[in-house]
Amino acid sequence: MLSRRAILKATLGLCGCGGCAATVATSARSEPTHIQGPGYDVRFVGTQRNTIANGRIEALIGMRSLANTPHLYAIGPIEQLRGEVTVINSRPSLSRVGPNRSIEVSESFETGAPFLVWAEVPAWRTLQIPAEVRSFTDLEAFVPRAAETAALDPQRPLPFLVHGRQDLIEFHILNRVGDEPYSPAKLKEIQVPFDVAGAEAIIVGFYSPSHRGIFTPADSPMHIHFQTMKNDASGHIHGLEIGAGAVLSLPRAQ
Repeated sequence: MLSRRAILKATLGLCGCGGCAATVATSARSEPTHIQGPGYDVRFVGTQRNTIANGRIEALIGMRSLANTPHLYAIGPIEQLRGEVTVINSRPSLSRVGPNRSIEVSESFETGAPFLVWAEVPAWRTLQIPAEVRSFTDLEAFVPRAAETAALDPQRPLPFLVHGRQDLIEFHILNRVGDEPYSPAKLKEIQVPFDVAGAEAIIVGFYSPSHRGIFTPADSPMHIHFQTMKNDASGHIHGLEIGAGAVLSLPRAQ
């Protein structure tokens, strides 16, 4: 059952590090940065900081350019901050806010994004999520520990999935309306909050302690979206209660 949340904890933030500034210069040319890991490839274009803080909300990448990419996993905002992009195993979700604050999801690549992080992951290995790992913060701490046990470097950008029935997903969908100039002060106004309870869903995330303000929020090394199994709801997660029996998937080295 979907309902609106009265309170939204914003997870989009700003970053002032030198590495972020260097990446902003690169992304201005709309050239994706490529990072290869064991069993996966991560790419990103644009930065969250440049979009949110500097108002670069026009598309730097057209999603159609990725439509034929196999084993694709991607997250980011829709251009002009009018929704959310989520792709899981090459299945797209473009979520937007409809009339009366309904959720509208189109299974389409027909949009662009001002920043986007994506990965190609042909194979995954699955680990049981411990009973004590239930919240967003718990998952944020568990992912790097699990990566180390799977012989993956948690200091490098890492895609991951969470499968299972989630007790609660608190999320937002960006909904900039009209053509008035965007400013960071308006960010919370355009983040429309929702929640979904007891849903079978797949969470897709990217973990990286060195890319805050680039493709993760400034206050977290983790950026996560979700799709329901029916693909009738998706968006940017800012709060989470993981259900019992959920599993974490990490890339399997080839």
